[in-house]
Amino acid sequence: MTRELFGNINGKPIYKYTLNNDKLTVKIMTRGATITELTVGGVDIIGGFDSLSSYEADSSHQGAIIGRIANRVANASFVMDGKTYTLPKNNGENCLHGGDGFDHKIWDVTEASDTDIVLEYYSKDGEEGFPSGLKVKVRYSLSDNDLMIEYEAIPDGKTPISLTNHAYFNLDGFGGTICDHFATIYADRYTEVNDALIPNGNHPCVEATPFDFRTPHKIGERIGGDFIGYDHNFVLCPKENERFGEKELGIIATVEGKRALMNVFTDQPGVQFYIGNFLADAPTMKGGIKPIMHGAFCLETQTEPNSVNHGVGFYDKGEIYTHTTVYRIEPKA
Repeated sequence: MTRELFGNINGKPIYKYTLNNDKLTVKIMTRGATITELTVGGVDIIGGFDSLSSYEADSSHQGAIIGRIANRVANASFVMDGKTYTLPKNNGENCLHGGDGFDHKIWDVTEASDTDIVLEYYSKDGEEGFPSGLKVKVRYSLSDNDLMIEYEAIPDGKTPISLTNHAYFNLDGFGGTICDHFATIYADRYTEVNDALIPNGNHPCVEATPFDFRTPHKIGERIGGDFIGYDHNFVLCPKENERFGEKELGIIATVEGKRALMNVFTDQPGVQFYIGNFLADAPTMKGGIKPIMHGAFCLETQTEPNSVNHGVGFYDKGEIYTHTTVYRIEPKA
């Protein structure tokens, strides 16, 4: 494990930690507990920037931990125990990814080794409009070709919690689109949304739609015209489970590029499949690469968007939120 100074924010140092084994190298930044690099077979498959100022200017949440609520909250508000809580409107009339959320915060490193790092953050009562203080812990660990992310959050009082990581992947390295990647997503249904990307309550079957990835399809083969690309939650039905230590996770997606193959495992009920529809608005990426539309994909394991407005995802004082996701990445010959 190595540590390097990446810059500072308001006089506070921001560090990048490097973890590696004989298969993977990953770099984690203390701002946002962010994955800034993930290298397999000599190819960096994670989006990001060369400077801290670019991360600060960016609005695409590259590689960061998202919270207190991942994805969109309709009308930037929710009701809990009869009281309405108002959140920042940063996505039209809605709140996206917790407002000025965990991806903007400076996390503390509490453990670090060659293959493991633990980062912690305390979100104060009222931060971004959310009730009660919340202690959050995220562990990144490497084992063989697996990058495991383990989340834990414990509230001081009742509050909604839904965390994820917003890594952008291009399995061929950045510079081109991911439209020729083949994707499989083990989901029979998806979450239908309105024009503001808020769920409308319907969960159509994927059969005979552009959302049917139960067998491999090129990501870009069914987009175009009015359908610019995927930014949708898929309701998961894992193909099979695999044990990771004491945890059993379902395999929920497989994506294959020309240079790497990725399998995703999780214990979450959904995954947001996003293909960088607005990525061209990001700052210049690592190595001077110009960001382009559909230049990356995200598989954000999660609860359904706006579930907080349907009574889902609330945790009482001391109740422990947990979430585990594994990205298994293997180079191709």
